[in-house]
Amino acid sequence: MEQSIAISVRELMTYVYRGGDIDNRFRTNTTLTEGTAIHQEVQKTYKEADEKEVALEHSFTRDHIHIHLQGRCDGLLQTEDGPVIDEIKSTARELEELTEDSDPVYWAQAMGYAFIYTEKEGLDHVRVQLTYVQKQTKEKKHFLKVITKSELTDFMEACIEKYLSYARILLHIREQKQQSIPDLSFPFPKYRDGQRPLAGSVYRTIEEKRDLFAQAPTGIGKTISTLFPAIKAMDLKNMEKIYYLTAKTVTRATAEEALQLMSENGLTLRSVTLTAKDKICFQEETICQPDYCEFADGYYDRINGALVDILMNETQMTRPVIESYARKHKVCPFEFSLDLTNESDVVIGDYNYIYDPRVALKRLLPDQKKKTTLLVDESHNLVERAREMYSARLPKREFLVLSEDWEYENDKLAKAADAIYKDLERIQGGRTEPFLIEELQGQWEEALERFIEQAERQLKDEPVDQQSEHLLDTYFTTQNFLKILQLVDEHYQVLGTVDDGDFAIKLFCIDPSHVLSETTKGFRSSIFFSATLSPFGYYKDMLGGKKDDYILQLPSPYDSSQIDLAIAPLSTRYKSREQTAPRLAALLYEQVKRGEGNHLFFFPSYHYMHLVYQHFRMYEDVEVAVQEQGMDEERREDFLAQFVPGGSLIGFAVLGGVFSEGVDLRGDRLNGVAVVGIGLAPRSFERELIKDYFQQKGRNGYDYAYVYPGMNKVLQAGGRLIRSESDYGSIQLIDDRFLSPKYVSLLPEDWGNYRIVKE
Repeated sequence: MEQSIAISVRELMTYVYRGGDIDNRFRTNTTLTEGTAIHQEVQKTYKEADEKEVALEHSFTRDHIHIHLQGRCDGLLQTEDGPVIDEIKSTARELEELTEDSDPVYWAQAMGYAFIYTEKEGLDHVRVQLTYVQKQTKEKKHFLKVITKSELTDFMEACIEKYLSYARILLHIREQKQQSIPDLSFPFPKYRDGQRPLAGSVYRTIEEKRDLFAQAPTGIGKTISTLFPAIKAMDLKNMEKIYYLTAKTVTRATAEEALQLMSENGLTLRSVTLTAKDKICFQEETICQPDYCEFADGYYDRINGALVDILMNETQMTRPVIESYARKHKVCPFEFSLDLTNESDVVIGDYNYIYDPRVALKRLLPDQKKKTTLLVDESHNLVERAREMYSARLPKREFLVLSEDWEYENDKLAKAADAIYKDLERIQGGRTEPFLIEELQGQWEEALERFIEQAERQLKDEPVDQQSEHLLDTYFTTQNFLKILQLVDEHYQVLGTVDDGDFAIKLFCIDPSHVLSETTKGFRSSIFFSATLSPFGYYKDMLGGKKDDYILQLPSPYDSSQIDLAIAPLSTRYKSREQTAPRLAALLYEQVKRGEGNHLFFFPSYHYMHLVYQHFRMYEDVEVAVQEQGMDEERREDFLAQFVPGGSLIGFAVLGGVFSEGVDLRGDRLNGVAVVGIGLAPRSFERELIKDYFQQKGRNGYDYAYVYPGMNKVLQAGGRLIRSESDYGSIQLIDDRFLSPKYVSLLPEDWGNYRIVKE
């Protein structure tokens, strides 16, 4: 039986011709957008008869495998000597460094297009041109070859032959997936309450190529209820890949467990989990250079063998699996995991791999996005994360230091840095409080571009030392500032801020809904889900929802009798904290005595937590574990490991921190929760800007800036308690504002039967 596989010319030639090292020695950072702009600039110089972005395709059949090759050549030029296939490449290198043999992959791409064109037009030869454009100077350098049809045929036959064995592997794993999905059943004897409607909604949303916003209570099994239908939807036409996105490592592990469960039920597909470079790197420092790292040295010479090995022998490519094969084949584990995303059916990773303009995966091309579904877990977190991703700062002090550091070594660089420092000094005007900047006057962007150009010249051949490292950091800060500056519109405010005495300009993304919507719309479907996606209007609005998006709000499957909810009307306002701290400690101790077992108490800040802890220590008959600032993963796990079934541990933790969401302490591992305060962020210049912005938009600005984000933290913390039908326990909400109608209306249904603690 004949099988078929489609591949782009670029993918084919990259597989066959890549080689050499990972070498992240400084290179100018040409983004996909900049590369496209450079292509367009060259194409504007084409003559009237010339064509650009010419679609080409050709098919081969070898050993019952049908290979469909396709792509777009940058230019098809008509000259007196016949047609020319033009391949355009932007480069950060100096043009005099480049020779005809500098980039075998680029020549291979051009020759791939040339082969298809000669086949289509019946030509016996064609001219092939490689056009390099220097990123900074925009100067061009051309290499031109005349290649016969027989040479192109031999070249292409050799490429197809080298690719054929890999194609067989890809077809094999695709066949495994296609055969296992139709018979895959839900991996539990029955659905929990709420799971079937959630799974059905996810499948229908993907089928109809729409988006869904779903609130599903904590503990019903949201991960399996979204992953299972999304995988079943891979039977649909043009649905090939799933990105499972989350903000926390613990929820990535839950996704891996769900895939393992389905694997035990007969599912066979490939999944890869992405881990941040600084966590998965084998070396002490993440210096990706062949003379420092053996896993970077010769990476591209060995990567094809590593890919074949892991794809043939593994289905779930988790961090330990990736590390094992990376050591075996001596390849960089981080780059290896990124290369695996091309062939994986499910990719598990942080939000930033899709949404952050600085680190989003450039390899995920528009045609692939249309066949990809996003599952965005704990998506209430994405609002604030997006604000951070799409904001940028430019600090004054860094440029002063650079101007002094390089004054005698590189006068042009020092002057470029000093010009920015003086601009920032002028804008600050001696002010020490934050202020709005109505307009960045003067040749602002040009000054930043001049600094970037001088920094690039200096960094190009600079060995890594402390001085050049600081320059590199500031270079990337400036690059990012310029990148975000292109996005600034009515959803932004430009601020002057002063932190620790250092002035900075901040491009503050007040409303990330527009950029989130622009990112999301490229994908087939997006499923935003969380236990606390309420109020729906707020989250749908902030996450860039559209009128025709689906909404699903599932009731809690748990009985309100499982929760003993108490509201203690004690003031936790900043001015009252010293005065009420002894009574607060007593309320917490009374909760412990009323319901034995393990308890977690959440506070608005570390300072407040330690204040109350000093009073709580007087109760010597209880054991207390206190969250520390900056805990690494190992210390977090140690903290949680102390909550054992049948124990009597009291945990003091921070609201909105790592222990207040995504933590699963089932059964008797957790018997009680207390939330101190209503979770409001402190009043600040930026929060007030958010409030004013949404007030002008006709929303309740105070709720958008303070109430909804704060109450989400409260609900997430309370959600740590009831994780299954058999869990019971107590929740105490401590603040008099919890009894106001606004806050009562935001409580979940199963928290409705509360009692009020008397003074």
